[in-house]
Amino acid sequence: MKGMTNISTAILRKLVSFDSTSRNSNLPLIEWVADFLQSGGARVEVVYSADREKANLLASIGPDCAGGVVLSGHTDVVPVDDQEWTSDPFDLVERDGRFYGRGSADMKGFIASCLAALRDFRRHALRRPIHFAFSYDEEVGCLGAHSLVECIVGRVATPAFAIVGEPTEMQIGVSHNGVTGCHTKFRGVAAHASEPSRGVNAIAAAADFIRFLGDVALLPQIAGHGCTLNVGRVVGGAATNIVAERASVYWEYRTPTPDDSAAIRALVESHLGAGSLAALRIANEIELDVPPFASSLGEESMQMLAGFGARLPVTRIPFGSEAGIFQRGRIPTVICGPGSIHQAHRPDEWIACAALQEADRFLASLGAWASQSSPQ
Repeated sequence: MKGMTNISTAILRKLVSFDSTSRNSNLPLIEWVADFLQSGGARVEVVYSADREKANLLASIGPDCAGGVVLSGHTDVVPVDDQEWTSDPFDLVERDGRFYGRGSADMKGFIASCLAALRDFRRHALRRPIHFAFSYDEEVGCLGAHSLVECIVGRVATPAFAIVGEPTEMQIGVSHNGVTGCHTKFRGVAAHASEPSRGVNAIAAAADFIRFLGDVALLPQIAGHGCTLNVGRVVGGAATNIVAERASVYWEYRTPTPDDSAAIRALVESHLGAGSLAALRIANEIELDVPPFASSLGEESMQMLAGFGARLPVTRIPFGSEAGIFQRGRIPTVICGPGSIHQAHRPDEWIACAALQEADRFLASLGAWASQSSPQ
């Protein structure tokens, strides 16, 4: 196992060296991973975005049959801008039993362990296939996962389940809220500020909308269901001596069920359609769609994963992920990966060496099971 962890560490060092911040192309990383997997005997397909600037990767090893396991991870990372790091964020550094680098926890550590396990998987006579599914742009809205899951559903015999390796300290995550990101645009009428009554102030309408969202967040049927709303950005106006013609509100809501999402949408549509706003042109666009996640994997499978080294009891995850997209594609899914989300997205992001070893042991056990267990 020490040899496997040495391999996963070397792979993690390589993965961290790619600046795959979401605003950048992830193609250099994907091309390196594709070469690694192909040289290890995997069947590899690269699925490009429409502009071919980014790509997902789907690879398989073992028999071409149903009942396999999908190991899923996202290749993008959040920016390091304005963060004070004590070392180069794209050069993996080991200190005091920790690996420091952007993406080490979220979630290149899991991807590194998956790739390191390839050689071990090859040594087995797998009875079930193991699929590697690596996506782009998770951090800005799970944009790549939709086409990746479509590819899995359309081209791979039905998997038994998927593991999304977000950092959960190897505890099994079975649910999380969905996230819907909205951009609400207000267009009024510009006028000289000395005669504001000749104009229609878009900023005033936006401010009223923000107050309304605050009230919605406190409603018993919203707050009491575990839903949240947040206004993250407001833009508007041109100058203090002009009645603002345009304003934009960027906001989100997080809900545990589609019914909760529908309730919030109905309240917002009613507010924006009110007669008091008739003098404005209003557009509400959904820019982010991360569905709620509730695992359909059965108790027997949960116990099996625990036997591999995952941790029980199962838990609800406080952050969003691509798991709901897999589940929506009718692939039973759990979230389980090494490292802690508390170390992610921050300066000096790190994953413990021991956590990487834990993931390596888990994947070795999964590979042994896939060689011993035949699909029904």
